Amino acid sequence: MKNGFCARTLSALVLPCGVVAGLTAQQRDTLPRDTTTLAPVVVTASRLPSVRELLRGLTGRTATLQGADLDARGVRSLADALEVLPGVTTSDELGAPSQLDVTLRGFEVSPTIGVPQGITVYVDGVRANEPDANEVNFDILPLEDVERVEVVYGPSVLLGRNSLGAAVNLVTRRGASPGARVIEMSGGSYERFELRLQAGDRHGIWDYYVGARYEDEDGWRQVTQSRLATLFGKVGVVAGGWNATLSYSGAANRIYQAGSLPEDVVATRPDSNFTPNDNFAPRSHLVTLNAERSIGGSRLALNLFGRSLGTDQFNKNGAGPDARERNHERIGGGAVQLVGSTRVADRNLSWFGGVDGDYAHTVVGLYAVPASGQDSLTDSVRSNEVDVGVFAGASYDVIPSLTATVVGRYDYISLPFNDLLDPAHSGRNVYRRFTPRVGLSWTGLHGQAVYVSVSRGFRPAALVEIACSDATAACPLPFALGPDPALRSVVAMNYELGWRGSVPGTGVALSADVFRTDVQDDIFFVAPTATTGFFQNIGNTRRQGLEASVRWVTTGGVQLYVNYGRTDATFQTAALLSTGRAPGNESVGPGDHIPMTPADRINAGVSWPLVKDAVRVRVDARYIGRQYLRGDEANVTARLPDYTVADASLELSLGRYEIRLMVPNIFDHHYVTFGTFAENPAEPGSPIQRFLTPGQPRHFLASLSVDF
Repeated sequence: MKNGFCARTLSALVLPCGVVAGLTAQQRDTLPRDTTTLAPVVVTASRLPSVRELLRGLTGRTATLQGADLDARGVRSLADALEVLPGVTTSDELGAPSQLDVTLRGFEVSPTIGVPQGITVYVDGVRANEPDANEVNFDILPLEDVERVEVVYGPSVLLGRNSLGAAVNLVTRRGASPGARVIEMSGGSYERFELRLQAGDRHGIWDYYVGARYEDEDGWRQVTQSRLATLFGKVGVVAGGWNATLSYSGAANRIYQAGSLPEDVVATRPDSNFTPNDNFAPRSHLVTLNAERSIGGSRLALNLFGRSLGTDQFNKNGAGPDARERNHERIGGGAVQLVGSTRVADRNLSWFGGVDGDYAHTVVGLYAVPASGQDSLTDSVRSNEVDVGVFAGASYDVIPSLTATVVGRYDYISLPFNDLLDPAHSGRNVYRRFTPRVGLSWTGLHGQAVYVSVSRGFRPAALVEIACSDATAACPLPFALGPDPALRSVVAMNYELGWRGSVPGTGVALSADVFRTDVQDDIFFVAPTATTGFFQNIGNTRRQGLEASVRWVTTGGVQLYVNYGRTDATFQTAALLSTGRAPGNESVGPGDHIPMTPADRINAGVSWPLVKDAVRVRVDARYIGRQYLRGDEANVTARLPDYTVADASLELSLGRYEIRLMVPNIFDHHYVTFGTFAENPAEPGSPIQRFLTPGQPRHFLASLSVDF
């Protein structure tokens, strides 16, 4: 292995370098709700978002957040948006509010390269997980231009790899009649300024939508300024039997990151920054074509896309040269899907099938950055990945109140590894996997539904994991990229039982689910010595728990929700893993808890109209239970303390004008969201200490939007 450096790529692995909103007759519904319907119990989703028929292939818990609700809450990223849902936890490893990590059912999705990604994110049918490490860059997603966000809990067979804990689908807005044009200006604490423009309309067979956003902020911690600039546009047409849209999404950002701090510094100066000038600068482009039409009694949907992403990540290191990583990605692909229904034995049979594929060209360059002089290239690799998937499913009404579903998907993934500095180190990895899902839903009682499902999901090893997986040639820490033996796919078997119900005439809806996900061949970083390590399939882990929610909407427009989630994420196999604590490795055994997964989470909120259609107040609160620090997989040190945070907002509607006043963390509670272990170069001998990321203190934001 060639010596490399500790950048954002590896910071999570080894020693760190430093709701559905609907409409009633008078009042908008601004609270999240489960969208699994009572008859039948299915997900209103498909492989392609343009097909709106009910597909009986994904029986299970789902949730939908409407774009209007996200605007009302003032969310900054997809992580913020998901935080109101049962079982979702966010943490801030990088010290940047627009780059939070998300945990759901014990699986993560994160912008940090190296974190095992167990959740997929799609935008209008296009995969947003990056090909180098399956991470998701939340800051480049067009969240301010979404019509809705759909969340499917558990392994998603339709959406393929990495959907172990959940799959998230962003459906963007489209122009409609009557047209709308909105300009919104906002400002607040830490010199934050944001300008948003949105316009959409429909004329005859044509429609359009355009959205633009610019945000600038100094940040609440030292040297954490950020600049985000995004542009989204969509043109649609309905003609000749076709319903088609062509969209563009682009972003050019620069985000400075503060990372974590020694525990004593968090207590005295939480706004400190130990690694000033760490920053991430992505530039992205996405063009997507979605089209659908009827063919006889069936519905055909097509998707074509092209993506490009260039990123520059700079990291200031406590010892040795600083680090830089540059990624260049070019991705293209598409999907075809056919949906239909027929009658068999005088009962309804719904079916669907399709194929998807993409080609990803990825080049990664790692550089050492001296105090003076030019950057020095230390590693350069290229991968031309090919992914092909075939999926099909059917749903049959066994009896009028009992529906059976069967879904299957086969994936082929070719992941070559080309070392551009030493071609002799190149290699190729191939993954093949069939993932099924079967389920039953019963709606025999009025307003009640029960479902059960068994499904399997998988994730192939990421490029960064494959690059350091040879037990006979462990990587030095910090380590670099190299052509090591292939790792086996991580396979998850999920078992789920759920219930949905409503109380007629009261506006009360309830739901509860229990789940168990057994994971085979989970991948972790193994450290045979204090200075070397490698990725390895360690054996088995497990996530199990329950989720429950209550939602109440009164005739007077008051809306209330309460969610509870419990997740027990544990190792089921003994292993020797890497840790930042001395001596650099630790032994874990069956029953040890996986770090950064709180056992308990409660979130609740109320939206109350003070003056009908004119003034509305909203309060959202969340309780997060205690968590073990990353690097304490053996569970031998004190956990992060639990915490409660509440956010409040006031909305005033005055004709064409709308004013929002928001106060996140209204009680100014001091808390931490992430923890790990690292050397503290500010103290003699650079001792290993607990490093924590503090939560953002109380701050203020005001916005004014005008419809013109």
